[in-house]
Amino acid sequence: MDDRGLRLDGVCAGYPARRGHGERRVLDGLDATAAPGALTVLIGPNGAGKSTLLRTMAGLQPALDGRVLIDGAAIESVPASELARRLAVVLTERDLPALLTARELAGLGRHPHTGFTGRLSAADGEIVTWALEAVHAVHLADRPVTELSDGERQRVLVARALAQQPSAILLDEPTAFLDVTSRVALMGLLRRLARERGLAVVVSTHDLELALRVADRIWLLAPGGLLHAGTPEELTARGVIGAAFDGDDLSFDPASGVFVLQTGSGGRVRVTADDIHRPLLERALAREGWRTAAVRRTGEAAVRSARCDAGADSGADSGAGPGPDGEAVELAVRRTGNGYVAAFDGDVIRFATIPELAAWSRHAADTLRETPPTLRPATPLTVSGAVSDVSTVGGYFELGIGEVEAGWRPLTDLFTDTGVLEKRIADVAERLNTTETRVAASILFQGIAARLWSPPLGAAIAHDLLIDLDPGRIHWQAAPSGPLPLRATGLDGWQVRDPARVTERLHHTVVTGLLEPLAAAFQAVVKIAPGLLWGNAASALAGTVRTLARVRPERSDTAVTLGRELLDLGPLRDTGELAEPAPGHPFFVRRSCCLYYRLPGGGKCGDCALIAPGTRHEQWARAIRESQGAR
Repeated sequence: MDDRGLRLDGVCAGYPARRGHGERRVLDGLDATAAPGALTVLIGPNGAGKSTLLRTMAGLQPALDGRVLIDGAAIESVPASELARRLAVVLTERDLPALLTARELAGLGRHPHTGFTGRLSAADGEIVTWALEAVHAVHLADRPVTELSDGERQRVLVARALAQQPSAILLDEPTAFLDVTSRVALMGLLRRLARERGLAVVVSTHDLELALRVADRIWLLAPGGLLHAGTPEELTARGVIGAAFDGDDLSFDPASGVFVLQTGSGGRVRVTADDIHRPLLERALAREGWRTAAVRRTGEAAVRSARCDAGADSGADSGAGPGPDGEAVELAVRRTGNGYVAAFDGDVIRFATIPELAAWSRHAADTLRETPPTLRPATPLTVSGAVSDVSTVGGYFELGIGEVEAGWRPLTDLFTDTGVLEKRIADVAERLNTTETRVAASILFQGIAARLWSPPLGAAIAHDLLIDLDPGRIHWQAAPSGPLPLRATGLDGWQVRDPARVTERLHHTVVTGLLEPLAAAFQAVVKIAPGLLWGNAASALAGTVRTLARVRPERSDTAVTLGRELLDLGPLRDTGELAEPAPGHPFFVRRSCCLYYRLPGGGKCGDCALIAPGTRHEQWARAIRESQGAR
């Protein structure tokens, strides 16, 4: 066993019995080692006994039981003159001799090595210079101690301890009166000296966060007189740091190694930001009562989530939802290239600065305490998983998520660039072999409407998840045939707690946000009746519901109910009826013609307003029998 350094062997520290007072044991049964070459930091709550333990280790007060060993020898057995050469002590000293220079103060450390006169020899002077150099204080040598800053004074006191040429140094709260920069510099100096000089350095401090970052070993004095010894990581993992220091307002976060506000009354928030912005946002929101939610991501899930995050810079992050990738949250915040965005109860709000965001979050927290949100932000992973699943239903439901490559165009081009829309209509007319521009426009509009209805309707019905198709983040690509290819550069999503929110949200997302500007663009290019376009939009909606009822029969009732509610809103009202002649078999009866019969060789579509009721019912019956396997 290596006897070097300082060792506690069953030490009991406290105060012996005095007249009228019994013995008082502050600490009992302590076993720990401060090894040479390591910085050992002593921490603990106020009143835990840190100063009492240091004074006992320094021999300034006797141990009530057990032994303090220095280099294998009990300190009480070491002559005072010899102990002064082996052990240096730096206490919290505010009042120092006023007439001394920094060199003279450091020189006091040589007195255990001088003769009766106490005069320093040339060799002693060289050692004092070396000690000042070691702490980077040579430039202070001739300055009066009274003119030194707190940080400079502490350096000189450490130089005085080094001048003793000890094997161990004890320091009691050396950073107590220093600013942040000086505290970090001094602790870094002590660690360097321990390693370079092979010293056993034990320092007490109240600066827990700094101690956990710089210490090689931690001695934690917990309430009750227990001493926990280990590396910062070991003690953090064991939970003893949080147990010792957590309070009503602050709690120790083991992941970041810092204390965070423990108000939590505003709900849970997920913050997505890089570099310094994430802790800044978390602290600002914590002051307003928000608690940062835990996120658990591993393996492929983390990779896919990261891909989604990378493509979502222009909008609010979806936040963490319930499931394997994180806690459910009420608020999600993301830093973007030009500010910050927050997602709360179905709304996405943008802010230029953190103070603006924090001020708004205070009101959001008040709202949350009164009325829980009915829409919760969903994680990018949850959104992408739902979209990926729905995409397997068919071509109209496919929606890619990620960065777009060459050949993809913003969906807004179809709304704002008449030349682009005219070209698309002409391509459809050529493919259908018709000169009827209105027919081509009608069919193109219905195809795009089906593409815009299918992914959000599928996610809502199959996963109780609302996705926001932001036109600025949706791209399309020309294709010779089939459904229009769509790709999203990130999607916001909401998990539904109140089904009553689904209908109005889907109407806002698809009809107000996408189909209304699309219909206006079509009407600017082609003279086409609004009723025809909205009949097509309703037919596209009904076709989506019909497909989902067939593919996901367990959600058929939900699909039909939602379809009927949507058909009763805004421009979709009075466009037709979603009938259900048999459970799970919805059919649409539209009230306006889509002009499909105008195509060469065309006829009546399944929703056609021109089909006689009797014929329609026969078609329905045949379709139901075929879906059930009957002929």
